[in-house]
Amino acid sequence: MNLIQSSFLLSIAASALSLGACSGSAPAGNNNLYYDANPVISNLADNVIVASYQELNTEAALLKTAITALNGSDDLSSGALISAQNAWKATRGPWERSEGFLIGPVDSLGIDPKLDSWPLNTVDLATAVNSGFSSNASEDVQGFHTIEYLLFGDGILSNTRSTELSPNELTYLQDLLTNFTSHTQTLVDAWTIQYNPSDVNSGPYVNELKLTGDGLYLSQLAVMEELINGMIGIVDEVGNGKIADPFAADINSADTTLVESQYSWNSLTDFHNNIQSVLNVYSGKKSYNPAVDSISDSLNGLYAFVQAHDSQLADRVLNEIIDAMQKIALIDGDADVTSTDISNPLTQIPFRDAINDPAGRVRISTAINALGVLQSSLQNEVISLLSVTDFNN
Repeated sequence: MNLIQSSFLLSIAASALSLGACSGSAPAGNNNLYYDANPVISNLADNVIVASYQELNTEAALLKTAITALNGSDDLSSGALISAQNAWKATRGPWERSEGFLIGPVDSLGIDPKLDSWPLNTVDLATAVNSGFSSNASEDVQGFHTIEYLLFGDGILSNTRSTELSPNELTYLQDLLTNFTSHTQTLVDAWTIQYNPSDVNSGPYVNELKLTGDGLYLSQLAVMEELINGMIGIVDEVGNGKIADPFAADINSADTTLVESQYSWNSLTDFHNNIQSVLNVYSGKKSYNPAVDSISDSLNGLYAFVQAHDSQLADRVLNEIIDAMQKIALIDGDADVTSTDISNPLTQIPFRDAINDPAGRVRISTAINALGVLQSSLQNEVISLLSVTDFNN
């Protein structure tokens, strides 16, 4: 997660997006909707959250292999550098698509800052590279953006290096990836085996979310609140933090140094994947793509809960998610994005340049507005459904 904190406070009023199939009549004297959220919670826990972390762990292992192949090669001519860069992007994807549910072990075990601290301290990194990697080093000289900087260079004129990596840089990368993959494995283990490494009696965190564990969550309402706040939080962070902070109030105040994933020119893809995480939770399907997928309450996403209350609102929120993704994709200047094409944007102009480009700033402003519309619907309309729902527990 970008450490530039957004203004959204997760102490927002109780959130009510219930997933699942069972809804019915309310108890006598109560006009609330009766809803069993268990099918949605179980589906999201197993098939979206855990599946996303497993994908991250798999891709991280492949990135480590690519770094091993890079070590000792003629990195600018052998193709090993490009392979390592592509492996970084492949690993970055599932991480950014998990930011809509930064809950549980990724937070409690301190894994998020170890993997994704930003901004990167390039001065301290140069010192660290010369002295060798240490797992006790500051979090801003390890993780995704350290790997990115070493693989891609400073990104000012292009998104790739112009000089070969030094022996010290290659060694640092190799040791860093050993540490990096240990964190992604810990994350998977915490969700599927034991969420508290210091307590041998703790079970998998996935059971906590499904209310079959030690009781970290007390009700379906508590779980649904966690899920909807996660969605609101990342929409807010992308619109009002990751995009708006470097964009600034005017072109003279735009600040390229605040652009996350700037070295690889991957920023727009990051933003896209962040909102894809919202789409995945809302639809109930990992990597949901409206170009080929059809929304249905049978997918057991948050859509199902909203649809049980208000079908028009459910469809409108879905369309707002897709619209926000489209507007992000258009920032690069590619006018070919259609109503069904929300594939990762192929960069024509990187975000770090778009903030200083008059036409780019117009497109960025449009994307910020679309994200604001989505955020407003989630926190003002969807979340209010919690207060008129009686959950099955």
